[in-house]
Amino acid sequence: MRADPKLRVLLLSPLRSRDPVSGDTAYTEALLAQPPEGVSYTPYDEAIEAGTLRVRGRKPWRHGTDAADLGVFGVRAIEVPLRKSGLAFREPWWFVSADAGSFDLIHQHLFAIRQVGPRLPVVSSAGYPLTQLYGVRERWTPRHLRGALACESVAARVFDIHEPWLRPAGDGVMTVYTEHFQRWLVERGVNPETVRVAGTALPDLALPPGDSDGRTLGVIARDFIRKGGDIALEAFRELRAADPRWHIIVATRAADAQRNVTPEPGVELVVGPDRQQVLFDLLPRIDILLAPTRSDCGAPYAVLEALQAETCVVTSDSPWLDQRLQLPAVARVPPTPSAVASAVVAMVDGDLRGAQRAARVLWRSVFSMEQLHRRLLSAYDLALLRHRA
Repeated sequence: MRADPKLRVLLLSPLRSRDPVSGDTAYTEALLAQPPEGVSYTPYDEAIEAGTLRVRGRKPWRHGTDAADLGVFGVRAIEVPLRKSGLAFREPWWFVSADAGSFDLIHQHLFAIRQVGPRLPVVSSAGYPLTQLYGVRERWTPRHLRGALACESVAARVFDIHEPWLRPAGDGVMTVYTEHFQRWLVERGVNPETVRVAGTALPDLALPPGDSDGRTLGVIARDFIRKGGDIALEAFRELRAADPRWHIIVATRAADAQRNVTPEPGVELVVGPDRQQVLFDLLPRIDILLAPTRSDCGAPYAVLEALQAETCVVTSDSPWLDQRLQLPAVARVPPTPSAVASAVVAMVDGDLRGAQRAARVLWRSVFSMEQLHRRLLSAYDLALLRHRA
């Protein structure tokens, strides 16, 4: 165990103020809202502002240029054409220098990092490989994906990049959301002793008690098609054809609503709701959240919020989703309308209220912050020990 009860951690993780809003910004917000006991997080924007973190190879006139920055410019001259051409994935590497007197460890979530100068211990976290995201979102062919993966792997090894979804650097430790992802990394040569399964978690949001009617479904998805919103709507139509009492609340972005949701009986469209509206207005009215995602990982935050709100969930049987999402609160089915509709009927015909109570128990016992803290602290300890050794 750590001798020092206070651990100063630089959190290089997506921020709502600087990065696209997603489950990854929610991951950052959860850690900042409720850090593990004895851990003090500093988000990367505050560290940059304080001068304890310097991003190398960018705007050298602000800090002056040295040989390290010139080296980074040289690497960028190789990296940028690879990414623009599609030979590698678009997510760039970060070259950074962190003040060793200000931090004991770096936790990098998603961002691929190369430390310049003295290195701090590193723990990374990620949900699934970029091959999965690009295969669904960008519709890259298997051949294209294999080529990009090979290019990324070779380049990251040459420049010793710690990529949270692909490889550690030096004595770094990786945490992932699922055992499936852990096996994927080990099969590609990552030392199994350096890969831990940590998952995701959600703080207690003090959500109000539910006020549902037993026949209300819900879809909450910014990225409507990738999250399976169209599948959910087709399942709803099947259910409503058999029982017109069914109702569905669809919450999505304006662009997705215009393209994918047409006015029809039983459909309540909510365009661009903020998080407070989702948590305190929409979720309490939903009996079963439909999340037949085509591409997702771990326990998505919409699913965790639903569980905490005592809302059951029907989601896909993807191996990249957390294996602990299980009945009676969560049904895992192939992402097809008929399978989703059948799962809804099975939940309603069974003990729906009992399953809803089990949803909150599942969140508390498996996906609370205390459970994530335990796993993260173990990974932090391992990284410190490996670094000292």
